[in-house]
Amino acid sequence: MTKARIEIAVSDNNRTGEAPIWDVSNERLLWVDIESSLVFQFSPRNQEKSVVSRGLSVSGIGLNRNGGMIFAGQAGLHLWYSENDCRTLACEYENQHLCFNDMIVDARGRVYAGTLYWTEHGMEQAGKLYMLDTDCSIRVVDEGIQLSNGLAFSPDDRLLYYADSAARCIYAYEYDLTTGSLQNRRTIVDVPPEQGIPDGMTVDSEGFLWVAHWYGAQIVRYDPDGAVQRRIHMPVKQVSSVAFGGHDLTELYVTTAGEYWPSRLAPPGFNPKTPMGGSVYRIALDIQGRAEHLADFSR
Repeated sequence: MTKARIEIAVSDNNRTGEAPIWDVSNERLLWVDIESSLVFQFSPRNQEKSVVSRGLSVSGIGLNRNGGMIFAGQAGLHLWYSENDCRTLACEYENQHLCFNDMIVDARGRVYAGTLYWTEHGMEQAGKLYMLDTDCSIRVVDEGIQLSNGLAFSPDDRLLYYADSAARCIYAYEYDLTTGSLQNRRTIVDVPPEQGIPDGMTVDSEGFLWVAHWYGAQIVRYDPDGAVQRRIHMPVKQVSSVAFGGHDLTELYVTTAGEYWPSRLAPPGFNPKTPMGGSVYRIALDIQGRAEHLADFSR
């Protein structure tokens, strides 16, 4: 494990803190508490935290080039400007309700988001990875996903990384920026059961993956081929996602979840009485991240 200076950025009790994203233009961090149907913002400059959205289930966030945000969640994909100005972009495909988890925006402004149908008894049905184009047409780009989670693009936009938490693996796809198609899926990371499950992720400017390990109390930096380059031990078990932020994108923000999520995916001997999480953490690094791509949807 690598020793790092870890501090609490926002002392909170998020039931399921998730989906952090840094808004470069406004120098703020956005993230969600899935179980509470809340979206938050935090400004490090003045140390102010506030609620952006209430009542809408959100588990993934993208920033929109023309203002507003893209929200992914149980009711589909939405273009959100305010609580009174929100348009649903996609909620059904071939008579299938779209219950989304994580999402990401590509360099052309399109959205990639994975569906998740998971109950207390496990997978209800397999999920799929969808691509929503800027004209709101939607198509399936992969399927057979057990527990859809983190997504990230390589700096050269030639690879898409995708975590299937229940399969305990991270896939890499060859990605065509022109068409948005994916091909040649391969597994680059297999996470051992005792290290938790791969959850949210991001990619730094050097092309290395930073992955939150739910149940695993750690963040792992993998090289583009999936070899472990660095581990950072966290003081809580349910580490959900990561995002680079700060003025020069050298601070790693980490969301965590305070409400224990019991599942068969927990490591052997996992103790739910140990600290689970709930706060947003910040880690100062010597590595620079990358700004996320902006979606390109209009009102």
